[in-house]
This record gives sequence, C-alpha cells and structure tokens, in this order.
Amino acid sequence: MSALGTRLTKAIRVRSDAVRRVYTAARRAGRYWRDGERRAALRKLAQAPLSIGRDQGLAVVEPARFPEIAGVVTEARAGLDSFLATRQPAGQTQKRFLLPVVDPRSLTFDSAAVRLALRHDILAAVSHYLGVVPFLSAISVLYSDVTDAAPMSSQLHHCDGDDVTQVKIFVYCSDVDDQSGPLTVLPADDSQRVRRALGYLYRQRLTDAQVASVVGTGRERPILGPAGTTVLVDTSRCFHYGSRVGPGAIPRLVTMIQYQTPYSFMLPAGAQTSLPFRRLIRSGMPALERLVLGE
Repeated sequence: MSALGTRLTKAIRVRSDAVRRVYTAARRAGRYWRDGERRAALRKLAQAPLSIGRDQGLAVVEPARFPEIAGVVTEARAGLDSFLATRQPAGQTQKRFLLPVVDPRSLTFDSAAVRLALRHDILAAVSHYLGVVPFLSAISVLYSDVTDAAPMSSQLHHCDGDDVTQVKIFVYCSDVDDQSGPLTVLPADDSQRVRRALGYLYRQRLTDAQVASVVGTGRERPILGPAGTTVLVDTSRCFHYGSRVGPGAIPRLVTMIQYQTPYSFMLPAGAQTSLPFRRLIRSGMPALERLVLGE
C-alpha cells in the first residue's frame, strides 16, 4: 500500500460507523475473487453449539467448556512468574495495566492458547458471526496491576477501531471479581445507540456518565468468575473497558486471542503475509486452519 493509501486508511479508521462501512465494503469487493476459498470454507462449517448473538455481540463460556483452557491458565501464570521475576520496579508514571508478559514468538503449535484458538467449534462460531473465515491476528497474555489513578485509555468505554467487526477471546487466568478490573461490556445493540447519540468517533474514550446519559445505568455487563472463565466479544461493535484494579484487589491476568476479517483497517493488501502465526502453517494441515493462520 502506498504512503497515501496508508494515511487514508488511518484517517478512515477513526471516523464514524457509516464511513468505516463504506471502506470495508470496498475492501470486500476488491478481495472477492481472492476470498473464494474463504467463502467455500464458511459454507462447509456447520453451526456450532457455541454461538455469538448479533444483538449482544458476546458469549460467555464456563471454565470447563474446553479442555485447553486449563493449559492456557497454567501457561499464562508461568509467563507471569517469569515476567515478575525480572521486572523492574514500576515508576509513578509507568503504565500498570495490560502489560504483555509473554512474547507471542515463543508460542508454538503445541501451546494451549494456540490449540484453543484453532479449535474447530470456536472457528465455526467466530466465522459464522463475522460472515467470513477470519485471520488469527494476535495472542497476548496481559497483566493488570493495582492502580489508584483515575481511569484512562482502555480503562474507559471505547470501541476498537481495528475493524467494523471482530472477535476477541478473553480467558481469565486469575480469579476476577468486581474489584479486580473485570472486562465490562455494553451489548452491541446498546453500543450502537450510544455511538449514534454521541456521534462517536473511534479514537474517543467515553466516561461512565457519558454512556449512562444514553442508555442509563446498569446496562453494562461485567464479566466475573474464577480463572478459566472465557468470553468471546466483538470489541469493535461493543463498548467495553477493564483493568480498573482497585487497591487491595487481586491483579488481573488474562490471555487474549484476536480474530480479524481480511477487510480490517490493520490488514492492508498483502499484510496477511506478516501475520504472527502464519509461521505455524504446516503440510497436511486442514484448510480451515491454514486460512486462519494466514494462507
């Protein structure tokens, strides 16, 4: 993509829903022939028992639902132990939330998080929700420590500008209660009301009061539960925030898996060749997995 095209994409990414949808429709049309295999793979996918409702834009999964989850928790905790053992004391101005504690380059095909990300039933649920077989664009292990500062950045209500629709899976790798900075999600239908009422642009962060002025209080859904609790959420369509870890609370540890469509603002033409898990493609791998990894 040219420098002008890159600047244009960045400019459109933070605009309104209507402008962003026009860009995405053009990207989809431009990739029509290239995405033939993705459409064929989607048609072959039976509806999975797991599904993400369009009105809600999220689905919560109990810890025992998938056998890989226990391994995801174990690996994340081991990564955190290593991170804390070598971590320098945080200064007053240093960020204390959503700290990456595992290098994604260390993940292999045998890593529990990768196995979870490539489960056929999860890929079916995500693909049917998005309307296309997506790319696996990120796996991160993120640590949020106690903070007494006012909420900032992703601790405030926001919708992710990466795409017009995407799915992130969050696996809690620590117990999370009200004081541990739970991921808190406003369902997709309510989120759309907020964006329309406030003329939302995707670079903005909203306060609790701004959101409540449109939908009232109590509409957000805090995701609470023991380690292993898992949620699939469309972070582009749903306002969300998290990591508001209060004094004396248990710091939050979460593994995040991200799926994006080929039409993402973050994936201009040709960018799929640099997807982080494309390196895991191997001979004889099922077509669905190859497509998700970046083929």
